[in-house]
Amino acid sequence: MSIPDLTDPVFIAKVIDFIVFAIAIVYIFQKFLKPQLVAVQEAQNKAVADAEVYRQHCSEAVQVAERALKQAASDAQRMETTADAQAKRVVADELAEAGERANRVVAHAAGELERERFRVRRELLEETVDRAHAEAREEVQRGLTPARQRALVERMLSDLERSRV
Repeated sequence: MSIPDLTDPVFIAKVIDFIVFAIAIVYIFQKFLKPQLVAVQEAQNKAVADAEVYRQHCSEAVQVAERALKQAASDAQRMETTADAQAKRVVADELAEAGERANRVVAHAAGELERERFRVRRELLEETVDRAHAEAREEVQRGLTPARQRALVERMLSDLERSRV
């Protein structure tokens, strides 16, 4: 390129057009594209943070549910042991009373009645434990919120207390 080519009006116009084009591209990028890119990046960062918080809540819900299941199993075992001991005492008392009165028919009916009560209590206990277990699984699968989990635990405890009566 020679000096006369640099002073050529067409060349100067092309250089000016290039400079204006570059400025327009930079302006459009700064004015429109950059804010959109920043907004998209911030939205992605927020989505990642929200997902992490949700994962943490789910992890805590699973831990609480596991503790509730362990507590329910422990309560069921204790209640079963108590029910067995109570049933043995009731049967022994009924047999002693039947022997004292020497009324075999009444003693037999009383013993059957007590055994049936024990069986019903045991079935109710098993059903309660099975329902508690099934509901706990369903709640965990549906992604429990801490408030719903507390409500479930309170409801199951009240059901267990009512089944003792």
